[in-house]
Amino acid sequence: MTQLDQLLQVLQEEFSLAAPEIDAALMHWLSDGPAGVPHAQAAATLYGRLAQACRLVGLEGAGIVFDLLRDTAELGGELEGEELGLVLGWLSGWQPPLAGYIDRPADAAALEPLLAFLARSPAMLSEEQLGQLDTLLRQPPALPPELQACTTPDSGLATLSDEDVSLTVPGDVDPALFDAFLQDAPGQLETLGNAVRALAEGRVDLDALQEARRAAHTFKGSGNIIGIRGVGRLAHRIEDVLDHAVACRGEVPPALARDLEQAVACLDQMVYALRGEEAAPDNALAWLDRLGQWVRAIKQDAVETLAPQTLPTPLDPPAAAVPAPAAPRPAGEGTPAAVTPPNPAAPTLRIGVDRLDRLMRHATQSLVHHGRLEEHMRRIEERLAQLESSNRQLRDRLRDLEIAIDRQGVSLQAHAQAEGSQFDPLEMDRYNELQTLSRFAGETVADEVEHARAARAEAQQALQALRKQGQELVGQHRELLGARLVPVRQVVARLRRNVIQTAAATGKEVRLEIEGEHVQVDTDVLDRLTEPLLHLLRNAVDHGIEPPDEREAAGKPRTGTVRLRFTRESQVIRVECRDDGRGLDHAAIRERAAGLGLVERDAQLDETELARLILLPGFSTRTEVTEISGRGVGLDVVADRLRGMKGRIDIHSVARAGTTFVLQVPATTGVQHALLVQVDEQVYALPSDAVVMALAAGQGTVAVGAQGPVFRYGGRELRYQKLAAWLGLPVGDGGTGARPVVIARGAHGEVALEVDRIVDSRDLILQDIGRLLRRVRGLAGGAFRPDGRLLLLLDLEALEHASASPVRREASAQLRRRMTMERKHVLVVDDAISVRQTLQQLLHDAGYDVTTARDGFDALDALIRRKADVVLTDLEMPNLNGLELTRRLRESRLWKDLPVVMITSRATHKHLGSAEAAGVDVFLTKPYADEELLAEVRRLTTEAR
Repeated sequence: MTQLDQLLQVLQEEFSLAAPEIDAALMHWLSDGPAGVPHAQAAATLYGRLAQACRLVGLEGAGIVFDLLRDTAELGGELEGEELGLVLGWLSGWQPPLAGYIDRPADAAALEPLLAFLARSPAMLSEEQLGQLDTLLRQPPALPPELQACTTPDSGLATLSDEDVSLTVPGDVDPALFDAFLQDAPGQLETLGNAVRALAEGRVDLDALQEARRAAHTFKGSGNIIGIRGVGRLAHRIEDVLDHAVACRGEVPPALARDLEQAVACLDQMVYALRGEEAAPDNALAWLDRLGQWVRAIKQDAVETLAPQTLPTPLDPPAAAVPAPAAPRPAGEGTPAAVTPPNPAAPTLRIGVDRLDRLMRHATQSLVHHGRLEEHMRRIEERLAQLESSNRQLRDRLRDLEIAIDRQGVSLQAHAQAEGSQFDPLEMDRYNELQTLSRFAGETVADEVEHARAARAEAQQALQALRKQGQELVGQHRELLGARLVPVRQVVARLRRNVIQTAAATGKEVRLEIEGEHVQVDTDVLDRLTEPLLHLLRNAVDHGIEPPDEREAAGKPRTGTVRLRFTRESQVIRVECRDDGRGLDHAAIRERAAGLGLVERDAQLDETELARLILLPGFSTRTEVTEISGRGVGLDVVADRLRGMKGRIDIHSVARAGTTFVLQVPATTGVQHALLVQVDEQVYALPSDAVVMALAAGQGTVAVGAQGPVFRYGGRELRYQKLAAWLGLPVGDGGTGARPVVIARGAHGEVALEVDRIVDSRDLILQDIGRLLRRVRGLAGGAFRPDGRLLLLLDLEALEHASASPVRREASAQLRRRMTMERKHVLVVDDAISVRQTLQQLLHDAGYDVTTARDGFDALDALIRRKADVVLTDLEMPNLNGLELTRRLRESRLWKDLPVVMITSRATHKHLGSAEAAGVDVFLTKPYADEELLAEVRRLTTEAR
């Protein structure tokens, strides 16, 4: 084989390594839209590298094509709207025509699809330019003069760098996918390690090798999807070598098997470095290069002649590894998180969210039990105080008894002397005995007083120790809460994708602007808040933003804008979702509400009350349920989720100017400081952030105002309201001025609330009150009192709205059951957990119910449990692959018409033909555009088969 042939082979190998990375970058760019500039730059860089590689073998025409791709990617990073869509649509089809040309340079059959691809370029190449490219592309490869002296195929072209084994985690990576990859990796590594270890020991297990090859394929895909270059590249090399081992039925040279085992060990160390449990390997570049040599030898049919080379010392066993560095986490924008050197002074430990949740629950229960114990100690102290008081009274009475006895003795003695007689001996004995008993009782009582005083002192010390322990438990609880804080930017990519998909589905042009991405929120709060935000954004695009032509006719920009703004105010997270669309049609809302029997037609409702009607389950001014708006869910989901989070929502809308939704939720879950008040012999909790002032009975005066009772205090006049009335409890006839008053923030400003008694203020450990109680208007949460009884936390704004709302509850309950539409069910089948989660999230955000399965057998079990409307499957999977699964479905009477979409990185005509023969309906190659996949799923789930 000539040096030119060897260099061409290296170019083809370089192309095969770069192509998955470019496709992954394009896929992320397609998902993120205008926010995907870093991915555009990553694709441009790789295109530039391939352009240089082509020129090193004299393929100037191919170099110009890659330059064009690079320039288009760089330019696309500055575009938006339709122009960006045009660029992305063209770039997504780059690989097939160029792969054919790189495999067969200057071949006329390979040149035709490449020229057709170039003719569709957004650069709009002229006929003259296309003709010049045609001439250059038909020139055969040639060795440049400066490389004539080169004697090895690795000179110049295949030069590897540290970037090729980088473990840098992209700053905008989806944290959920990254965690899923880290959780799934150990099992895949075990499969890989066992297979190559057996191969190195001379034991051949073809099934194990097949599983190992699939595991390497999964690592390659996951590494490229997440953007960890080192993992993707090394796994790609391992997969290529394992392909050869499977093709040879395990009959490979011992040197290859040993090198493969060491490369897998290197991959293992890479993964555990990402998990923060080991240092990154320092010989990854050598193993990547060594496997590259084996791959080239395999393609040249020269495996047996490749002599073993001296490589770095085999990897140290895990026990000898240096202390683990901090686990690399996704960094902020523009600051990639690289694997940091080991820092023995600051070791870290990864802990799963489930375990952290359990620790939180235990800490919460500890606080609850501590509160009960503290209450018991307080009662014991009170009992001891009462015992001391009783002992003092008894001691005083005994002292009086002693004095009375002494007086009686003196009186008897005087009486006897007056009569000239002496005491009877028996009488004197009785007197002495009585005196002795009284003195003994007095001494005993004095001892009891001392014992009670000592016991009370011990109880006070125990109570102080309990209080100190309580402070430590509260501190521990806060530390655990702090460990759960994550930045909002973790869900930003998902929110952007949701807007892009909804805009594409509705034919609108929308730009999402987000502020406050770095605001820290409890991970549970963020998870529970994401679904309401997705609904709000989908509603803003579908209902709020007008079509481009309508906006242009109204004097607005064709592209609508939706703004999300996150802020944190003390312990409250505030989210403002604002669009510049048409605003709410209050007249249509009133008419629809009256038509549904929710309100009387002549009811007096202001715009705020009308706006809140859209939060009722099933309420919509539209008469049809669509894929985007409807399915029986909508803004009622937002309101219900916020109630479950002890939050609230406000709506403000201006006709033709847009609508603003303001969400407020606690920044953390679990702890709420509250004022305890008593109403009708029942204690309730008022959130401290809703309380302005608590006044004792007699402070302030109540008078009759034009709009009802008013409360005057400190020169101010406030609305006066009995809390019992808001709660639906009996309202007493007693004088209102003689009861305590709490000045609180209600739905319409501050209000003076009359209560029976102000009990206490304390931190409450909130508990889940269940779905049924969450639906009760005015309840924000619940906690246990020290005596074990339930204490309800009130939502004053919701109480006021509920008491004043003219909406008929019976009609509202019936509305919940209208316009329901069963959600379509999609079954996702893939052995890579990161891929399963990516597809599950994508489809769920688009409004589908999703079930996942890890292989074909698992998928069949899932179909038995629940019918699916469409199946999305990978091609290569363990146990039962995608082709075998499809064949079984087509052979089944129950599932023969079930649509199947196959998504794979195998894009050859052979694989496509096998899929069609098996009965696959849609064959998609990676990278796929999210909207393309959703369009196919939408089509397959709506077409009658």
